[in-house]
Amino acid sequence: MASRRALKLDRAAGLRRREFLLDIAVAAVVFGLSLALLAGRDSGADTRGLDLLGVLLAALASLPLVARRRAPLAVFALTAAASATLNGLGYPPGPPLGPTVALYFLALSPEKTRASRWLTGGVVAGFYVIHAGAAGVAEDEFPTVPLLFGALVWGGAWVIGDRVRQRRARIGELEEQLRRAAREAERE
Repeated sequence: MASRRALKLDRAAGLRRREFLLDIAVAAVVFGLSLALLAGRDSGADTRGLDLLGVLLAALASLPLVARRRAPLAVFALTAAASATLNGLGYPPGPPLGPTVALYFLALSPEKTRASRWLTGGVVAGFYVIHAGAAGVAEDEFPTVPLLFGALVWGGAWVIGDRVRQRRARIGELEEQLRRAAREAERE
């Protein structure tokens, strides 16, 4: 009995370790892609070139993804704020990779936010407006393209995350039904 329990604890620890390593890998890839997008853009007279501040903001817009399992709403808020700051300071505009990935994970695990759906929706909508507004401030014009692009990208991330969550829930329900059916068949 004690060895079974120790085996279960070892498996759980191994799973947590793998999940943590996966989260580090996701954050590192998003950080690398964000830097590549910022450095690869043509930094004309209108945009800032990649400098230390840009690297730090790109890190803040991506590396908090390591904590996405513990606090998905806070991770989204931090990454979106850093990404909006990048836009507002005139760095080359690009897709907000960190907040988009964080939003996907937020939609995938809304129960981990410990916040109501209304609060979560308000935070997401507020940061969407801030993000698009920062792009408009940097360009001194109404942010039509950032608004439309942001709605498409962030809306898509939310819908995909929600669909994956629903699919996992359906599969879990079906597996539970199969287990119950197998137990009933054994009893009979």
